[in-house]
Amino acid sequence: MSSVTILLFWPFIGAVAAFILGKANKKMAFWAAEIVGIALFAASLMLWINYTVPISIDYTWFTFGETALPFGIYIDGLSIVMLLIATGLGLLDIHFAHDYMGEDNDQARYYAKVLFFIGGMILLVIAKDMIGMFVGWEFMGLASYLLISFWHTKSAPANAGMQAFLYTRFGDVFIFAAIGLLLYFVGTLDLVEINTMAKEGSIDHSVALVIALFIFVGAIGKSGQFPLYPWLMNAMEGPTTVSALIHGATMVNSGIYIVARLFDFYASTEALLVVANVAALSAFIGATSALVQREIKKVLAYSTMSHLSLAFVGLGVGSLAAGMTHLMNHAVFKALLFLAAGAVIFAAHHTKDLWRFGGLGKKLTLIAAVMAIGGLSLSGIPPFSGFFSKDAVLASAMVNPDTQGLVSVLATIAGLLSIAYIGRVWLLLFTGKPRDEALYESVKKPSFLWITLPLVIMALITLGLGLYQSEAAEFITGEPYVQPHVDGLLIGLFIGLGLLALIVFGLYYKGLKLTEKISNHPFLKIFHQLLFNGYYVEYMITWFSKNIIVASVAKAATWIDLHIIDAIVNGSVGLTQALFKRLKVTQTGLIGDYAGMMVAGLAALTILMILMEGA
Repeated sequence: MSSVTILLFWPFIGAVAAFILGKANKKMAFWAAEIVGIALFAASLMLWINYTVPISIDYTWFTFGETALPFGIYIDGLSIVMLLIATGLGLLDIHFAHDYMGEDNDQARYYAKVLFFIGGMILLVIAKDMIGMFVGWEFMGLASYLLISFWHTKSAPANAGMQAFLYTRFGDVFIFAAIGLLLYFVGTLDLVEINTMAKEGSIDHSVALVIALFIFVGAIGKSGQFPLYPWLMNAMEGPTTVSALIHGATMVNSGIYIVARLFDFYASTEALLVVANVAALSAFIGATSALVQREIKKVLAYSTMSHLSLAFVGLGVGSLAAGMTHLMNHAVFKALLFLAAGAVIFAAHHTKDLWRFGGLGKKLTLIAAVMAIGGLSLSGIPPFSGFFSKDAVLASAMVNPDTQGLVSVLATIAGLLSIAYIGRVWLLLFTGKPRDEALYESVKKPSFLWITLPLVIMALITLGLGLYQSEAAEFITGEPYVQPHVDGLLIGLFIGLGLLALIVFGLYYKGLKLTEKISNHPFLKIFHQLLFNGYYVEYMITWFSKNIIVASVAKAATWIDLHIIDAIVNGSVGLTQALFKRLKVTQTGLIGDYAGMMVAGLAALTILMILMEGA
């Protein structure tokens, strides 16, 4: 059985098997998922090891008249990197869930949804055309809703799942519209052909710009960019293993991937400049909002928004290599951070409030160490992988004449603040004295095999990736890679990171009295609330939806339905009755009357035909 067949079909077959077996014995669901996860990662590895030229397989979805909708497979360096991320991190996530979800009674449903989720991502990244990509895109949207609201008997997860579904569906409408525009104006949905036609200049510039922007709106929804990011924070209501999947291995990467897959198409328009500006703003919002969150997972969620935005900045400033290497590095260190946070939460009986922890470094030493590695990589400290890709993104933004201003400034601030918010998390968790003695005493060291081992593997990968950034960039792009360089950038970043590290250490290591005084200052309290609530974007979207769409548009539609549509339908009853009264007099029951009416009708028709002939 070929690797492509395994990747395409086994996740969905495994999902069914995990559900059926799990209903008989809940532990069987895990083993079914684990075996399928190993097979998927092995298939991805084989594609990577044996890769020489892109794999291209063409099918037809269906034919309607002269229109044929294609369904093909295309696997190149970019696809293989995304496959390794989805299947490798997916496998480690499943392994971690053995203990984390071990007490849940509905493991059959959980592992079935996880495999379905991974299958959607695989389909997305190996699809050759927009049809297959859109199917995978929608599979992931459905799976994210099902996983975020996994504990659907509680209102918060149920609402979070619905919010994620609605926010991402808004973007999906634009993707669907882009497919229609491509089919009508370009004549093909083949992603490779679209890129080739764009480079040759055979696509109308205005049409290409509209299509590119429509696709980017869909990417904004899936990848949690401004203004469609609130769902990403509320998605933390799901299990932490789900958060790691969404924020590291699958969902949020899909929006960046679709722009990267159509990079030549985007480069032929001004859309990349729009991508860079929206991403820089999103990176700034995510980084500043992460500084003040109380829940450990909320900090990491805003961090995801910020670092995905930096990857988008890399693409937006014209560097496919910088954007995708940062996405690759981020996937690993963010999955590491989420699962390390999950290990702490699991050991502390699902407590998430940072202010209740402290001193855990003595009890969870190895978890503290691997989380420090993830945090240093996120912060951009060498020799960890995040340093190389973040530096490449910022340098690329600074050397691009169109993005040397606001885009570079916002991206640099977001990059620097990484050490502040992740340093704050690490210090509050693992240093100082316990702030909740009872909680501290109840913390137990989790299993090494099931909980800590996946974290150690991801930490080693994070370290190793730092040594192969150029090779990874060349494998992704298929072109020689030259690391961009800006004089003084490295020194400036280190000075900024050092100052921020000292400030964070001073605020959070010895105690929190100064921090509490600062946050309680009247002016700073307002500023704190602004950041804590993500600049109130969710409130503004909710207000607009409620007061404009529901209160105005929906009410207007209701009035039209009641007073015009219903009036026409109800009025047809009276019209029918009136016609009945007028026409029933013709029904006398006498043959002579019927014969006379027939003769009169024939005469009328004859006269009408003569008149029409004369005309």
